[in-house]
Amino acid sequence: MQTRTRALAATGAAALLLVLTGCGGDAPAKADPKACRAVMEKRFVENTADGIVPTECKGVAPEVVAGFVEDIFNAHIGDATRDAVKQLEDEQGGGMKVGVDEPPTPSP
Repeated sequence: MQTRTRALAATGAAALLLVLTGCGGDAPAKADPKACRAVMEKRFVENTADGIVPTECKGVAPEVVAGFVEDIFNAHIGDATRDAVKQLEDEQGGGMKVGVDEPPTPSP
């Protein structure tokens, strides 16, 4: 499960970073940050980012798009992490008790 979560995180981050390429620059008559975020999240969830900047992101400031990347990534990967921890805790025999807010202690 941990490998799957890491793979999902890496794939999602890579997909969103591809969307960033070329965002911003010359603003069209009307940039629509809300539409940009929506299409970025859809691509993240469906894992369909193709490296082409969505037309909805043209003219949206790069720092705004970067904020979308962080928000979307944290929302979806955070959910996957919480689900994985819950699954570990719920396993037969008591499972493993891990606090999501606490960093793991390295083994010697």
